[in-house]
Amino acid sequence: MNAGRLNKLISKLGSSDPSARRSAAEALSDGDERAIYPLLQALRDLNPGVQDAAMRSLINIGGEVTAYMVIPLLKEEALIRNTAFIILREIGNIDLLSGLLKDKDDDVRKFAIDLMTDIGDPGACQYLGPMLTDTNPNVRAATVKAIGKLGCPGSIKELIKALKDEEWVCFSALEAIAEIKDPAALEPLTELLYGPAEAIRYSVIEALGKIGTHKAGAILKEFIKDASGLEKNAILKSLIEIGLTPEMKDLSEILMTMLQSDDKEDILIALKGLVSIGCYEAIPVIVDKGGSLDPSLPDEIETLTVFREALLRIGCSEKLMEVIGSPGTRFRGKVLAIEALGKMRCRKAASHLIEVVKSPLRDVRRAGAAALGELNADNETIEALLSATDDPDGHVRKAAVIALGRLSDPSAYDELLKLLMIEPYRDVREEIIRSLMRIDEKQFVSGLNDYEEATREMIASFSEDTDVIITLSGDASPTVRVSAVLSLGKTPQEERTLSRIKEATRDADPDVRKAAAQCIEEMGCCREELTDLLKDSDMWVRFYALRALASVNGPQSLEPIVSMLYDPEVPVMLGAIEALSGIDHPDALKALDALREHENPDIREKIAEALETSW
Repeated sequence: MNAGRLNKLISKLGSSDPSARRSAAEALSDGDERAIYPLLQALRDLNPGVQDAAMRSLINIGGEVTAYMVIPLLKEEALIRNTAFIILREIGNIDLLSGLLKDKDDDVRKFAIDLMTDIGDPGACQYLGPMLTDTNPNVRAATVKAIGKLGCPGSIKELIKALKDEEWVCFSALEAIAEIKDPAALEPLTELLYGPAEAIRYSVIEALGKIGTHKAGAILKEFIKDASGLEKNAILKSLIEIGLTPEMKDLSEILMTMLQSDDKEDILIALKGLVSIGCYEAIPVIVDKGGSLDPSLPDEIETLTVFREALLRIGCSEKLMEVIGSPGTRFRGKVLAIEALGKMRCRKAASHLIEVVKSPLRDVRRAGAAALGELNADNETIEALLSATDDPDGHVRKAAVIALGRLSDPSAYDELLKLLMIEPYRDVREEIIRSLMRIDEKQFVSGLNDYEEATREMIASFSEDTDVIITLSGDASPTVRVSAVLSLGKTPQEERTLSRIKEATRDADPDVRKAAAQCIEEMGCCREELTDLLKDSDMWVRFYALRALASVNGPQSLEPIVSMLYDPEVPVMLGAIEALSGIDHPDALKALDALREHENPDIREKIAEALETSW
């Protein structure tokens, strides 16, 4: 930066306009050492934007000179001191900071250590040793914390010594030992574990969990006999971090008691621990506690998910099967257990699930039917599910129908077809049709002419058979034709398919023509037909044709899209503006700019947005 520009920017730092001062401070980021002092002064500006710009520019200039000139600010008031801290941290000059370790001010020495910690350069370790004997306990605490964070090699002896320092230093030493995870600290940690200070004991428990060795786990397991309630929770958390094993099953009673707590963290710790040791005896307790959660409450959904995962990890067990048949299990708990058995495809549970499908509780019957759909299609399972299709509740019938479709057993076909004729609910009928098509689509669609309009419409939506879809695209019902034409978009681009789509663009019904435009957009074909649809008498056909043309052939179809800016209907005009805003061509911008002063405020606003984005 030349001297003239530099001096001009420095002069602007004194402007009465905050935005001018901020701009000058930002521009000085390209400066050199000559800009440092003015920027340091700008840190005291009353405008936060100027302060921030000055700070960022000093960081950008960086270097030893900047760091040297910023260091004195560590003795200023809080705002300036914190800003200096950020600048020095970003510059990251460890060697320069080491000189501050000899400063007479305790706070400055501590700041220097904190900065070294935040910078994260292990090279700082060479300067930290002498600071362990600093006269100020806060400095010593910061030092041991830094040693842990930086992973300073060979520092465990110094950290063990620090365990005998003042309580605040001891806490930091425990934190550092937990970071380093050195088993050499186990013996002194054990001594502290049986000491009088409860807060220290709590930190020791956490440190042992972080060290994570088998011996650390044994120390915690032994101490749990003498621990207080809060300490027991912390010990269990640490043991779980280490990895509870089946040999530790004597802890199951404590974990089950903890599971009954109202504290969410305790519940999750206990749950994880019980799963880790494979405690099958805890299944009724887990199911009962999970059943107490309300899935309609957002705060409890996440916890309920953890309970589901816990049951899945425990696996397919007799205890879980017993729970779903027990009259003492609350209904939400039964649903939780049933869903788990289904998810893990527990074949041994088939007879139990068949029984719950007869439950007086709707949600239990529904869950049972859904779970049976995950198992093998044996005669008893199919029979139970067919019985459930006669259930008075539509949700249960729907679950049973979906399950039968999943199992795809031919013996269910006739009963499902009968049910289709009498089922009152559309969503259940949809699932019946899906299931019939899974079992035997060829047989089901052979009776197309005998089905009512709603059934043909659903078949058109669900079928993946090109022949069936093409047939239904010529159905007498416009509603059926719409569904079929939309489904053509998911079929292969064969000549017969494209021919039928083109025919649909000339259909007498506007909804079918609109569906054809949507189908063309999905398939990326038939530009000529889309251009013709832009002249359609129906506004929404023109709208969807316009959208499809922009998607399929935007830049090459600029002229017809521009013409739609003058459509008599506002929605079509708005669609044209949207389409042109996505085309990178000067003629598109020119066409939009020509209507900048349109009489309709909605059009003007949309064009302004489009031009702003495009420019």
